Amino acid sequence: MAGEVEDRILQAALQVFVARGYEGASIDEIAEVARAGKPSIYTRFTNKETLFREVVLRWVQKSGEMAASATSGNIQERFQTAGVLIVQRAIKDETVGLMRSVMGEATRHPELATTIHYAIRAHGTATVMKLVAELAEAEEIRSLPAFAPDNLPATTRRFIDLVLLPMMMSSLFHADLTPVKTEMENHAREAASFFLRGCGYCPTGA
Repeated sequence: MAGEVEDRILQAALQVFVARGYEGASIDEIAEVARAGKPSIYTRFTNKETLFREVVLRWVQKSGEMAASATSGNIQERFQTAGVLIVQRAIKDETVGLMRSVMGEATRHPELATTIHYAIRAHGTATVMKLVAELAEAEEIRSLPAFAPDNLPATTRRFIDLVLLPMMMSSLFHADLTPVKTEMENHAREAASFFLRGCGYCPTGA
């Protein structure tokens, strides 16, 4: 029961933070949406800042659960599939709304925003690196310096920056995400191909 109440509170808080932003959200509204009393919330979370941090960190963990399913096709097609998977998981209304809430606190609550930023980056890099490491076992690229174990963290960050960052930046400035969602898969495929060429991979026959 205790776990069910906490899950309900965190899900309600996510909904309210996305809709209202950090400053606009209130514990009263979160308690109402969660069907829980304010004492139940404060027993588990010291204040709104603690609750917000927990909401974001749990969201990061859940959204980063990514199976390395890009196993069919040649290496370029597999990286393209991985790129599409990454942007599809990131460019969602809920995700973008929460990111906007985090960015909105960069001035008022810089320590909170900075902590969340580094947590998101670290978890995202670790998750995608597992996927890239599996793909890097392919014979076509495993001898390339970019995919050597010591270079893999930096290579992964470049992959994320090329595939995801432009789409994420674009989504933050669009009230309607439809145009971003329309172009994101093509962008991911093109960015993944560009990434591989930058790493020194030349497709057979190219």
